[in-house]
Amino acid sequence: MPAPDYAVEISALETALSTGELTIEQDGERVTYQSASDIVKRLSYFQQKAAEAAVSPSSRGQFGFSAPAYSRD
Repeated sequence: MPAPDYAVEISALETALSTGELTIEQDGERVTYQSASDIVKRLSYFQQKAAEAAVSPSSRGQFGFSAPAYSRD
């Protein structure tokens, strides 16, 4: 399964919200949400993922995460 194109997902969700549709179909796949609230939650998720992907790898640290350092001074 290829990585999602966040911009495409976000656009589809925003379009669904603006038209009141609960079913989104793209690339031969269809997803029906139970409510607009579910679409808003999914939209927020993809916006967060897009923002995380936009952060440069060097700012995330060498291994892609950061951990606190402790000393016994």
